Amino acid sequence: MKLFIGTWDPAWGYTWVARGFGKLYALRSLAGGSFLCVEGKEYPTSGQNSCHITLLDRQAVVSDYTSGTLSLFPLDKNGIPAGEPEILHFEGRGPHPVRQTSPHIHSSWLSPNGDSLVVVDLGTDRLYRFPVHDGKMAVDGKEVFQMPNGCGPRHCAFGESSLYVSTELSDEVLVLDWPSMELMQRIVVNKMLPGGGGHLLLSPDKRFLYASSRLQNDGIAVFTIGENGYLEPAGYFNTELHPRHFCLSPDGESLLVACKDGDCVQVFGRSRENGLLSGPKELIKINKPVFVDCYEED
Repeated sequence: MKLFIGTWDPAWGYTWVARGFGKLYALRSLAGGSFLCVEGKEYPTSGQNSCHITLLDRQAVVSDYTSGTLSLFPLDKNGIPAGEPEILHFEGRGPHPVRQTSPHIHSSWLSPNGDSLVVVDLGTDRLYRFPVHDGKMAVDGKEVFQMPNGCGPRHCAFGESSLYVSTELSDEVLVLDWPSMELMQRIVVNKMLPGGGGHLLLSPDKRFLYASSRLQNDGIAVFTIGENGYLEPAGYFNTELHPRHFCLSPDGESLLVACKDGDCVQVFGRSRENGLLSGPKELIKINKPVFVDCYEED
């Protein structure tokens, strides 16, 4: 099993990693700019504090948080960037006087059938949906969906007929009907508000949803997924400080949590029957981890 941990380090840290084309794609965010890193080469993104990668058949979509843009890298048949990125700008603001003075594109998520890409803007409380044609995002087909004011959407996960959205500012999970995008449910992740919503992850069998919360009572919430995609709280498990990102082991029996301010990756046991966590059973000490992924080698 391969384990990859990205860290919040101004000299060499990686804030997000994606796998595709038999390669690893990583983002570095430095004082002088952000870079998409592939096979030892660095390609400048169009924006500041780039934080998320989605790989399409002919394009790498990079979310640039601080500048509120998308960097759209053309890829050749081997998955290597083949030219300068197209820059897609967004407009607007939200009600938060500090966090929402401008767009902040936090992530993008490919639909299960691959025909559309959902782009998440924390700064304006909006989700954008773009068609995907011939392995590339079609920038002219944008749909706009307004989320609750001040919620600050961050990450998404697709269910059977639902789209789950974590909100960083209101510390909730929003349950949207897919593909209508109708808001069906709002559920708080961490009852000790104000919290800070983080990552979302759906179990492979689509029976459980996991969500991280930071700032107070840091931990991982477990939800069971019921009829029509609605969520029911199943448990809440405390972690070390600032659980920014997490992943499941390939066998589904462990949950690995990157705790940025706890300077560690915690490994929790996980029941595949009821989705609940136990432990942690292992601790990996590392300075300011912000991303963790584990996978079996091909």
